[in-house]
Amino acid sequence: MANNPFADDPTVATEYFEGRWRVKGGTLTTHDVAAIQTRLARTVEQINSRRALSDEAKRIAIAKAYRDARNQIQAAGQAVLDHVNNERARLARKLFGYEGIADPNTVIVRRDAADRAAKLDSPEEAMRALQRAEANGDVHLAQAIAGHAQAHMWGDVVGSYLDAHPEAGEAAHQLASLPDPNDGAWRMQHAMTYSVMPPQELGGMPDYAVDRLADTVLDGGDAAA
Repeated sequence: MANNPFADDPTVATEYFEGRWRVKGGTLTTHDVAAIQTRLARTVEQINSRRALSDEAKRIAIAKAYRDARNQIQAAGQAVLDHVNNERARLARKLFGYEGIADPNTVIVRRDAADRAAKLDSPEEAMRALQRAEANGDVHLAQAIAGHAQAHMWGDVVGSYLDAHPEAGEAAHQLASLPDPNDGAWRMQHAMTYSVMPPQELGGMPDYAVDRLADTVLDGGDAAA
């Protein structure tokens, strides 16, 4: 598989399709986020240049502009997070779960396999159980053990399962290419990417205070429209 050309941009949701990586959906990229921030700066400059507005009306208008930009960027950030979580779950099911509609007997068998795998407390124990399951042709138990190992980051166990099931390699590669939303460094980078600096005219107000200011309605012609 070709390397993902978007791998260095955590804001881009990608998928491997028909032999190439492509951007998936309408997720905002870092360039789009920067464009929103630039538009906010220009809007603030335009508001400040309107001599007909009082200082209070200007602050209200700036608060509205900032809130709109913040909400748009935060929504985009949540969309990326949702995409990553959904893709990880989908690929994990493809690797270690059951795709499609399972009959009642298969559901019972897989539930039992999951319960047995959950009792494995170490990678050594999991490796032995995986080897027995593979030797006995117990596909569901092998998948359950591999999924349990994946959740606990027992790489040798997962690697053993993938070695025995090379057809799962593509899904494993795609899963490995996705960021881990539980990783503190990635979450910090993600939060910083999908944030916007409040204009200095708002004086460092917390967001709840900005929202309250943005909802202020002025009487007469001095409106912050």
